[in-house]
Amino acid sequence: MRNLVCFIVLSFLLPSGCKRENEGFDPGGPITRYLQGRWQLEKIVAPSGTKTGSQIGYTEIIESGNNQVEDYDKIFRNGSLINTYVWSRSAAPILNASDMTVTLTYDNGVKRFFKIKQQPGKTTLETSGYLSQIGAAQDSVKYHYISVQ
Repeated sequence: MRNLVCFIVLSFLLPSGCKRENEGFDPGGPITRYLQGRWQLEKIVAPSGTKTGSQIGYTEIIESGNNQVEDYDKIFRNGSLINTYVWSRSAAPILNASDMTVTLTYDNGVKRFFKIKQQPGKTTLETSGYLSQIGAAQDSVKYHYISVQ
């Protein structure tokens, strides 16, 4: 009888101890790796409406990478580099592999939310703007990017 009680107690305790330690990982590693590369702005969705292509008024490419010193996002508008955001090392990214979401904090204190969407042969990003605080009024605008080579 005592063995049965121990078995029942252990069967309740063991699953609670099996919680994944790193929810920002999938079988290939950290999901931030999906952000690396070049991304072209495809559309902007705001409460006032959606803009695509020439309606946006500019072309934008984000180049996310690592130069062996730091991770960065370089923003190019109409072919010219307009800004470089360096990923903060003091504030680790907030990752959720089940939702494929990432919240990055940059060295200048701004944050950006990313939702990674994968389909066969196509990966897209839905992002917030660069925000001083997630949940701010500007957070209602979503930027959609498509991976480019």
